[in-house]
Amino acid sequence: MLVVISARGEYDKRIPLDKLMDLKVDYAFKQLFGSEKNKDITVVFLNAILQKTGRNTIKEVVFMNQKVGGEYLDDKQSRLDIVVRT
Repeated sequence: MLVVISARGEYDKRIPLDKLMDLKVDYAFKQLFGSEKNKDITVVFLNAILQKTGRNTIKEVVFMNQKVGGEYLDDKQSRLDIVVRT
């Protein structure tokens, strides 16, 4: 069970874990972190990964290339090119 807390620190709701996206699946990961509407989530995610590297904080991302399919019908390919501003 995942408990969601609002920005004001108030309890919002509980979401059963089996209702959440599996972010190990390329499609689900890209839907969350590779779309314009979720830019803020992408910035937070990338900064969390880079936090211990001592690099500058990312302030903005721009999605450049969002290919999903491969060259051939049976190919699995997913690519997400981003440009970041620190």
